[in-house]
Amino acid sequence: MNSEKVSIIIPVYNVEKYLAECLNSAISQDHGNIEIIAINDGSTDASLSILEEFQAKHDNMIVRSIRNQGLSVARNTGLEIATGDYILFLDSDDFIEKHTASTCLKHFRQHQTDIVFFSPNVFFDGVSEDVGRKFKSESITDLQNESCPAHLFFTKSINLKKYQVSACLYIYKKNKLGNIKFHPKTLYEDCLFTTRLLLENNNVKVTCIPDKLYNRRVRPESIMTQKKQEKHVLGYLIVAEELLKLKLTKEKSETGKALNHFIQVMLSNASTTYRIVYNHKLSHHIRKRLIILYSKTRPTLRTLKNIAPYIFPELLEIINLLKAFTVNKSTGGSKF
Repeated sequence: MNSEKVSIIIPVYNVEKYLAECLNSAISQDHGNIEIIAINDGSTDASLSILEEFQAKHDNMIVRSIRNQGLSVARNTGLEIATGDYILFLDSDDFIEKHTASTCLKHFRQHQTDIVFFSPNVFFDGVSEDVGRKFKSESITDLQNESCPAHLFFTKSINLKKYQVSACLYIYKKNKLGNIKFHPKTLYEDCLFTTRLLLENNNVKVTCIPDKLYNRRVRPESIMTQKKQEKHVLGYLIVAEELLKLKLTKEKSETGKALNHFIQVMLSNASTTYRIVYNHKLSHHIRKRLIILYSKTRPTLRTLKNIAPYIFPELLEIINLLKAFTVNKSTGGSKF
C-alpha cells in the first residue's frame, strides 16, 4: 500500500524555534511513501539553514525558496511541485502525529472517500489559556466515523456551529480536487479554500474521523493572535466576495442557506474587526460595502435583525442606553 504517495506541504516563514519539531513529525511518518515540500517564504532567520540541513539528510524532502509573498502563495507553490496522490498541509509551527498519513489512507481505502477530516489538538505556547480559549477546537462528534457528500458535511458542520476551516485538518485526493488554489495575499485564506474544497464539486465525498492527528500551537504574534489591522478586515471581505461567486449562494437549498450564513459570519467579523481597529467607528465606505455584500446573501427578516447591529453599530449604543434606563427606572434610581 506504500505506492500511495502523500505530499506534505509546509510553508515556512521565520519559525526557527519550531521548525525542527515540525519537520521531524513529517519525516517520521510510519507510511513509507511521503513527499515533504517545504517552501521558504523569504525567511530572514535561520529557517532556511534548518531546511537545508534536513534536506541533506532526507531524499524525500524538497526545499524551494521564494520571495516573501505570504502563506497562500507559499502553499500554491507547494501544490505546483507536489507529485503525491494525496495532499496534506502542515504549518511550520505545528506538528502531526506519526500515524497521520497511514490513518487517513486507511479511511480513504475503507470508505472510498475523497477527503478525510480529522481533529486538532490545540495547545498554548507563550499564550495564556484565557487568551487562547477562542482557538480551542472541538471535533464534530455528530459526524464522527460518518461518510457523506461534501455538501452535506459542510451544511451539518455549519448548523452544528462546528465548521473547521483550517486546511491543515483535511487531507484530499489531488487528482479530484487539485485545481483549487489559495487566494494570494489574503488573510483567512482557509475560510475560502476549505469551503471551495467542500462545495465546488458535486461528486466529492468526505469522511470525518475522531482521531486527533494535528497538533496546533497557539503562540504570540502568529497570524491568528497578532493585533488586528485593516488587512484582517480586508481578508474577511475578500473571502465573502469570493464565496458569493459560488452558484450555491443563489440556491434555496439547505447548503445554499448554510453557505450564505457562513458569508454573513465573515461580514460580521469584518465589521467587528474594523471597529476594533478604528476605535468603534465604522466608515461610510465600509458600511456601504457591507450593505451591498449582505444584500447578496439572501437575508430573511429574522436574519436582518441579527445583521443590523453590524451595519449600524450605533443601534447597539441606543439599545444599551435603553436597557440602562429601564433597569434604573425599575430599581427607582435616576435615569442615568
